[in-house]
Amino acid sequence: MFQGNIVKRGIMHYKKICVSVIAVVLCVFSYVHRGAIASDVYFTPQEIKGHIIRAIEGCGESLDIAVFDITSQDILNALVKAQKRGVHVRIVVDRKRAVRKGPLLSLCNDKTFFIKILKQKGQMHNNFAIFDSKLLSTGSYSWNENVAKYSRYHTIFTDETKLVVKYQREFDQLFQEGMTTSGKEYALGAEKKAEKVVRGPSVVTPKAPDTGGQIIASNYGVVIKENSQGYINMSFEEFNDIFGVASGLSEEQKESLWSRCGGKKIKWNGKVTYIGWGLITGWMMSVTHGDTSVEIKLNPAHKDHFSRVKYGNTVTYTGKLDSRVTKIFPYKLEDGDVLEIENTLPGPLTASELAESPDTIPVSQGPKKIFLIESFDDLNNIFGKESKLSDAQKDIMWEKYKGKYVSWMGQIVYKNLNVASGLRIGIMQRDKGDVELKISLAKKDKVLQFQDDETILYTGKLIERCDGSSPYILEDGDIVTIKESTMGLRDM
Repeated sequence: MFQGNIVKRGIMHYKKICVSVIAVVLCVFSYVHRGAIASDVYFTPQEIKGHIIRAIEGCGESLDIAVFDITSQDILNALVKAQKRGVHVRIVVDRKRAVRKGPLLSLCNDKTFFIKILKQKGQMHNNFAIFDSKLLSTGSYSWNENVAKYSRYHTIFTDETKLVVKYQREFDQLFQEGMTTSGKEYALGAEKKAEKVVRGPSVVTPKAPDTGGQIIASNYGVVIKENSQGYINMSFEEFNDIFGVASGLSEEQKESLWSRCGGKKIKWNGKVTYIGWGLITGWMMSVTHGDTSVEIKLNPAHKDHFSRVKYGNTVTYTGKLDSRVTKIFPYKLEDGDVLEIENTLPGPLTASELAESPDTIPVSQGPKKIFLIESFDDLNNIFGKESKLSDAQKDIMWEKYKGKYVSWMGQIVYKNLNVASGLRIGIMQRDKGDVELKISLAKKDKVLQFQDDETILYTGKLIERCDGSSPYILEDGDIVTIKESTMGLRDM
């Protein structure tokens, strides 16, 4: 009997120890998880606005905002103060709201703010902001002065890298597509006038002799002329050297030149990759020029000109410039026509056109770069120290990823400049591994503005996997955090 009691006591003591150990493990896991990713959600308008203002006040470098409109005076005051501290502020708003008079007009008149209006038939339903490319706020809360007391809202704040990167890409795309408009063009009822200003040349110059052509844009060492037939006097290759993805100009410089070229006619020659009709789009044709495409909305009045065009034909075509190329979207033309079909037999599809990997997202414009969906953690689970794969298995797996591009966020730990080896940046990834980024010396001035311990968003091509003490090696690197935009602003 006595021995039985001892056994029971021992079992109960053992259970208590197990429960205590499990509780400690859960607490540690919870603490580590909170430290790795900080996220929270708020529901009352006062609470949400307070956290937005504190996030703006905490910004040191960049602030990207995509909202329907901004009328909250408290938020606008915080934005002005942030700009005066040197924060680079970019805003995308809905076109239908932006054309009316309002508090946002004061920021439009301040040329240090970069505000674009979203050019689309629908409405801007986004309400998100990215602070220093590190913190994201997103939700239903509208940034307006008279937010109803009894309405329901929510806004989530998170620093989860994967989400921040996705939203940063979305904002960059919206900012690329948006229209730049001066403060005067935001006046009520000026929507049609604003559209004409954006599409037409913003500088009127005297007509030059036909021999030289009329200058429609001249800045940053670039001169763009219009010939006597009304076409931009450039081949596609010459034009793409200015506005293409691989151009040496900044986005702001491209935008400034494009504002003078929008609506102008071109005449180029390229290979047809698509032609067809849609109920909503009408007649559309896509033409490729090497690594870059042009999408043409064809004028149905010229159907007899393009009715014989087939996939693979080489054509001479015309159209009016509508929007410039981005990493995702092609150049877009309106009022298109086909002047000449050079051949009628389309060539066979290439192996690369037939094969498509479901694990990657091809960037469709500019020099061909295949960007991986996987985050750093995804790859490190395969190739890192804690991976259960053998070295031979890792070598086989690496062939799937080698030569492809990644877009990750990390912290600078060192910068090494050497004439022979170029510029190398050491990057820490949340204490889980290291990356060495090789960057061209041509980008030296931009890159050296960033300081050690600074968190950056960067891209590069995977060359070598981590192995013991050696880091992942990436070449053709670049820092794509928004801080780079300030360089272009000073040059303008």
